[in-house]
Amino acid sequence: MTVWLPPWALIIALQVVTASASIGRLTTSYYIVSRAYNALALGAVAADFAIKYFVTGRADDLTSGIVFTHRADDLTGLLVFSVLALRTLLILCIGSLDRSLLARRITCAVTFAVCVACTIVAQYIGIYAFRLVALLPAIGIGFGCLGEASDDGVVRRRCILALGCILAGFAFETSAWGLMFKNLLSDAGASAYNMLRYRDPPPWAPFSRGQSVWNDVMAGERHGNTELLADTPPSRSADLDGAAEHWPEWRASDR
Repeated sequence: MTVWLPPWALIIALQVVTASASIGRLTTSYYIVSRAYNALALGAVAADFAIKYFVTGRADDLTSGIVFTHRADDLTGLLVFSVLALRTLLILCIGSLDRSLLARRITCAVTFAVCVACTIVAQYIGIYAFRLVALLPAIGIGFGCLGEASDDGVVRRRCILALGCILAGFAFETSAWGLMFKNLLSDAGASAYNMLRYRDPPPWAPFSRGQSVWNDVMAGERHGNTELLADTPPSRSADLDGAAEHWPEWRASDR
């Protein structure tokens, strides 16, 4: 006899999986394992939104607590995070997609275009079309694309910080608590940590005290300073689905 968990239990389990995979992504020092954890987290987020969209629905304050399924924001989450999970799996299987800056830029452009298309489609299919909250994933992913398309570590960390904060707002509005944990810890939190670790300058004072370590590394490279190059941040300091440059354990050898 098959025993099925109730939808609310599945949602809780998926959110726990998302949070656990996010922690695992931070604690590992291996690039492939980190990507695998991230694919698991994104897949669990997509499954969470699928249950909310097709089965449980969510209440809305404007309708006196009436529960609606097939909401546009839930469908947006389902489609967008399915695309991100698929992208991560493709990068794991086809290493050349993430091996060069040009390949990353092409991958980012395609991913962003598909996510925007999914957002538009969700507005035509789901209930409460054109809700502003449904636009947050596309905006956040846009920042992620800008960060990953850049070859500057400071820009990447700032963009992934914006990505984490924006998607955390979307997670709050859609009650996706596992996604919120992931965004605040492995995206925004890790980026903020590395901004402090690498002494990134504030946006309004790029030439002030605390100049980027990346610029120092470039200067050291020109002068053949091998000791300074050993502390170079990884080239993948940020990506669309999270900050690859996490804690100090992440080494440049994982490029």
